[in-house]
Amino acid sequence: MATAARFLVIVASFAFAACIQNDGSRNPLSDFGKVSVQDERKLGYEVDVQLQDNLVLIEDALVLSMLNDLGQSLVQTLGEQPFTYRFRVLVDPSLNAFALPGGAIYFHSGTILQAGSLDELAGVMAHEIAHVKAHHYARQAEAAAIPGLLAQLAGVLATVATGQVEPLLIAQGVNVALQLRYTRELEAEADNLGATFMARGGYDPQGAVRFFERVLTKQRDPGIEIPPYLYSHPAVESRIEVGAQRAEKLTITGKKPPGLDRAFRATQYRLARIIELRRNELKEVVGTRDTKADPLIATARAEATSGDTEAALRTLTRAEARYPADPRIPFRRGELLAKEDRPTEAIRAFRRALLLDPDVALNYYYLGLAHRKLGEKVQATFFLEQAARRFEGRGNLPKRAREAARRMIFPVVGNSGISDGAQTPAADTPAGRSRQLFGARDDRVVWWAWIEEDYVSRREEITVRWTDPSGAVAQDEPAASTRRPHARAEFELTPDRLALHGIWRVEARLDDDIIDRRTFRIVPESNEVER
Repeated sequence: MATAARFLVIVASFAFAACIQNDGSRNPLSDFGKVSVQDERKLGYEVDVQLQDNLVLIEDALVLSMLNDLGQSLVQTLGEQPFTYRFRVLVDPSLNAFALPGGAIYFHSGTILQAGSLDELAGVMAHEIAHVKAHHYARQAEAAAIPGLLAQLAGVLATVATGQVEPLLIAQGVNVALQLRYTRELEAEADNLGATFMARGGYDPQGAVRFFERVLTKQRDPGIEIPPYLYSHPAVESRIEVGAQRAEKLTITGKKPPGLDRAFRATQYRLARIIELRRNELKEVVGTRDTKADPLIATARAEATSGDTEAALRTLTRAEARYPADPRIPFRRGELLAKEDRPTEAIRAFRRALLLDPDVALNYYYLGLAHRKLGEKVQATFFLEQAARRFEGRGNLPKRAREAARRMIFPVVGNSGISDGAQTPAADTPAGRSRQLFGARDDRVVWWAWIEEDYVSRREEITVRWTDPSGAVAQDEPAASTRRPHARAEFELTPDRLALHGIWRVEARLDDDIIDRRTFRIVPESNEVER
């Protein structure tokens, strides 16, 4: 079965089943006009799982890492996002890419291989991110543009099930119709937003224009398939003209990640080799263990065990200078740096270890945790997903990696804040009035949170830790379950606590994962603001 047809069949089977569900849960496709962020997230996640189970995807960590770095460099220009973006590579020579609601973005391998520069690939990436960012799926659904298509897809699915080949051509036609449901206005909006994202990320918006010029030149190339909607909706010539005018007006304000251009070229070469060998990844270990490094590694371990972490790090630095190809050394440095709560440095060390040996599952897991510590959800999700795929067996670590990745996509806390606990007419939260400053006239601080649907039943397992300006833990107790779906924790402002002026931290945890962070300030009475 052709890849594109298989993709349509999978999506059709899921989407149609979702339309006819009758299990008491709300169908996100049936309530047009009220498609929530959670609806988009859930539908996109389920389709993403189906695609990963049924399509031929590239699993090579270095290829996916470059694509993820490119995506992250664009996503971080968007500000706070409700979705966690994930990037996949589908083995297909055509020039195409598509975005699922909720942030999963699929690139056809042909798009990566045929892109003439990193800026061109960034143009495709930014366009797909724009579809997700602008909630185009939800806006289609709200305009009732999808139900008829789902019926068509279900019909195709039923016909294909008979085993005939001809209906697959119909599926291709429905694919065109599906893409055309992104109206010209939505496509133009994605082009416009994508160009802006590129400029903010340090990429030349002309790259998107050059990609469309490439589409025009490849139309007659028998070895490159161009989906009809790509050059006819709207007309590619028009997109080139408008895009060129737009690019001239935009100022590139950001700076692309150093080394990413070089990594892009290396990725193209690596991806071409993978496809030529009919594999989905290359398992090439560049580094080698050197037994001569064992004494230094043992010394560093002893120093760390005795509590002298800095000495251990110095020893490992010397070891790496002498034995730069041994992946164990940067890995050990990463472990120590992570334990010392130095995630940025730990990431650099783990990345070095990854380049030397890209098949160590624990390396990906620690990278995911370090990025999560920094609040970098896209990167954290990528590495945690990679870890879950590489851990062998059904032990605790693969389970923890999968759950940690899922929490990046489906956060436990939907909304939260710090309030004064006073139920007055001025209250703007379930726990009183939002506040950041507290002083002598206050008797308590309240952390509150809206717990997302998937975790409501576990509210009583959430613990909340209050830390004073010096870093000492002042209170660490379970949160209280209040009116569904809320949770809260109260912190009494005793005289000794009120005397500790400065910034206090609040961390909510579930299964040792930090699911929410907040801060507030205790100030001297003379500095208190008007209540």
